[in-house]
Amino acid sequence: MNILLTGATGNLGTHITEQAIEAKLANFKIGVRNMDKVPLQWQKEVSVRQLDYFNVDSMVTAFKEIDLVVFIPSIIHPSFKRLPEVENLVTAAKIAGVSHILFIGYYADQHNNPFHMSPYFGYAERLLASSGIPYTYVRMAMYMDPLVPYLTELKKIGKLIYPAGNGKINYIARNDIAKGVVAILKNKTYLGSRYLLSGYSYTMEELAKILTHVSGTKISYDPVSLETFGEMYDEPKGFGPLLASMYQAGAMGLLDQQSNDLEHLTGDKPETFESYLERNYRE
Repeated sequence: MNILLTGATGNLGTHITEQAIEAKLANFKIGVRNMDKVPLQWQKEVSVRQLDYFNVDSMVTAFKEIDLVVFIPSIIHPSFKRLPEVENLVTAAKIAGVSHILFIGYYADQHNNPFHMSPYFGYAERLLASSGIPYTYVRMAMYMDPLVPYLTELKKIGKLIYPAGNGKINYIARNDIAKGVVAILKNKTYLGSRYLLSGYSYTMEELAKILTHVSGTKISYDPVSLETFGEMYDEPKGFGPLLASMYQAGAMGLLDQQSNDLEHLTGDKPETFESYLERNYRE
């Protein structure tokens, strides 16, 4: 079975690629927009194909003789600007004769979720369901990885300011998500299902205590308003309100989702937030 991973040089794609290479996953190939970003070592290990999510012809060419496409969406916003990429995915897959799509989505996709990207994920899954192409849908919880570089700023202000209220948010490391995806690719019997790759859920009070312990600096939970948070992190323009809408979903309890899918697929439990930070945080 020939496999092509798109978005291979992105944050998550890098973890998946490195784990697939380490596992010696047979017939594994990668697709990227910018060939210059592909590490030289990868070029020795895997076949690399160029593609652009907004150029369906490039996707058709990249998908030639591919059986399974693993698709990682872009991070373009607002939501409607991303719709062509999933439309092109399905169109190109049909033309090229791809027999299966593994789509990596996000867990903030409920019908009442205020997260600004929720409409995209809702549309993508329904498009796949109506495409006639067999598919696997992987929903991932929130990345814990960005808290490592952010912790330096949090130490300076002594506050965790996410506007999530008393809601719990489930976090998982990109490395664990990649483990789950590679496990699916290694075992065909796992294809065709819907998965939630999640870790553990934390209130922001609990998270602040973990950040305090790891950093050695008192960090309290002192949330700002949604509007203030959006203004503070509005770079690039429009990203702040988008980020705030995600924490609004957290305050509504919509991001407190857990499953044992990762353990079922890999035999391993997900890493805890405290363990991850202790391994990766350096002052």
